[in-house]
Amino acid sequence: MGLVSKAVSLLALVAFGWYLVRITLVSMQLFYPTLHVPVLKPHVKLPPGTTFHAMAWQEPFEYEAAMYVSTMESFLPQPEQFLNSSELIWHVGPESLSQRRAKFDTKLSITLPETVRTNNDTVLYAFLFVQKAGKMNPHPDLTDEFAAYARAALTSVRPRQVERKHALLGESSEGKENREVSNALLEAGPWVPHGKTRVSWEIVLEDHKFPEWSFPLDLAPYLRVSKYRGRKERPYIPLIWENPIAARAKHWTPLTNQTSVSQDTPLDVKTIDVDVNLNGIILGWFRLCNYAHQGLSELSSPRALIRHSESDVDNLKEMVYEVNPTMLAITIIAMTFHMLFEFLAYKEDVSFWSGKSESNLQGISRSSMLMKFASSWISFFYLYDRRKDTNIVVLLGAGAGAMVEAWKLTKVLSVRDFLPFMRASKAPATVDSKDKSADSADAVLRDQVQREVDQQTAWYMVRVCVPAMIAYAAFSLVFLHHESYISWFLHVSLASVYTLEFIQMWPQLFINHKLKTVDMLPLTAFLYRFLLTFIDDLYALVVPMPLIERIGTLRDDVVFIVLCYQWYKFPRRKTDKQKKE
Repeated sequence: MGLVSKAVSLLALVAFGWYLVRITLVSMQLFYPTLHVPVLKPHVKLPPGTTFHAMAWQEPFEYEAAMYVSTMESFLPQPEQFLNSSELIWHVGPESLSQRRAKFDTKLSITLPETVRTNNDTVLYAFLFVQKAGKMNPHPDLTDEFAAYARAALTSVRPRQVERKHALLGESSEGKENREVSNALLEAGPWVPHGKTRVSWEIVLEDHKFPEWSFPLDLAPYLRVSKYRGRKERPYIPLIWENPIAARAKHWTPLTNQTSVSQDTPLDVKTIDVDVNLNGIILGWFRLCNYAHQGLSELSSPRALIRHSESDVDNLKEMVYEVNPTMLAITIIAMTFHMLFEFLAYKEDVSFWSGKSESNLQGISRSSMLMKFASSWISFFYLYDRRKDTNIVVLLGAGAGAMVEAWKLTKVLSVRDFLPFMRASKAPATVDSKDKSADSADAVLRDQVQREVDQQTAWYMVRVCVPAMIAYAAFSLVFLHHESYISWFLHVSLASVYTLEFIQMWPQLFINHKLKTVDMLPLTAFLYRFLLTFIDDLYALVVPMPLIERIGTLRDDVVFIVLCYQWYKFPRRKTDKQKKE
């Protein structure tokens, strides 16, 4: 068994190393597509005389920008008509970009045109033009081949967000009737016009040289090559776009107070407040956001094999866009270590318990095992009830963990532990007459300490924890808002699970303290769990989650710190193999 365990660990480490190398190569490809690294990323052999595409703009970048709003989808067919019908709402102007990292932001109040307010099918667009200083006099030169421009939709027809949570007690009949109407409309799909309150323009001013007509496939739709005849090489215009993952569901506000509208229903809102920013970014950030947008679009698509809710997609958008890029990179690396440590922890746990039997379980807390079993299955059922909003990988992981806990429980408990008459018939552990050694006496001591601590734990659970959870359940029912009584029950159950998971290790810590040893625990598995807790702490700082889950992520640190202190303080006892030697 030891040889197989070492082989599995070695395979896991090899797979982890390969995965880490793949992440490094992908990162290099994203951020430096033309970089040459021997062996890892060699140059592709090009025929002699191959020309390269360089960026059309040269340093120092002195430019100005202008933002227009219009109901026209494009300005290319009729530039003059576009300038006459559009409205200039923002102008940045002439600036010198010395570090390629421009950052301009403002808050605009945009008046909706009459055509948009009276016809819900009309879309309002924002156009951003960036070109060399002096070209705008006063409007941009739409015939300039070196001008960079992008478009963003400011209005869209989207489902109205209806707040489902409400007070379960003390709700008036009128409020209940309005809630039932809102829920019925939500299920029917109340699509109403919305306005975007956040527009994030981004421009890439890094000069990367690409072989002739050999652009990366993800960049090709966004690149424009100049047809300027004065040069042999055809330069490309800097990449510019409106970052699609910057705006989430909360950045769309309804333009009408009505729950259902027709095409000709006038809009109630006349102006929308929009946060606008223009940032200079690196090529790697542009490509990362582009890949994230494509992947998230597939996850939320009706054709997706496992469709994710809009809230899940928004959480992923927030994790990518709002977090500092350095912290995001650290999180991705930590994610790989998390997968490795979690696999090794499960392996060590299963390896430890597979060799256990009823005769060598002294010193292991049954109450901790029962609480872990209950908390894991309640968590699994909670996630299964929310399976529409839960990632299938998370759900399968919770199910696998619950099955492992059930299997471990069969190692420490049997039917007679729950039946008084069978428990009484069980012969107490005594010292073997053939071997009156210290080991037999120590086994009796461990069994006595374990039973004493488990009885004390049950006493505190009944007299302290249960009343506290009842009080919290009553507080949640009276003062907090929930979708239904089932939602309230699941919320209270989840809080109970977090409480159980916090106290489930304390009985074992007391046993360790009284016996002055930690030999009865799978320390290798606990070491991996200890590392996992700190990686989860990093997730709690980066990944958006409710406060109760964030607290639940940080709660295990205290227990593991105490366990590490015990492991350091108490001397390790000799194993049977060492004693024979």
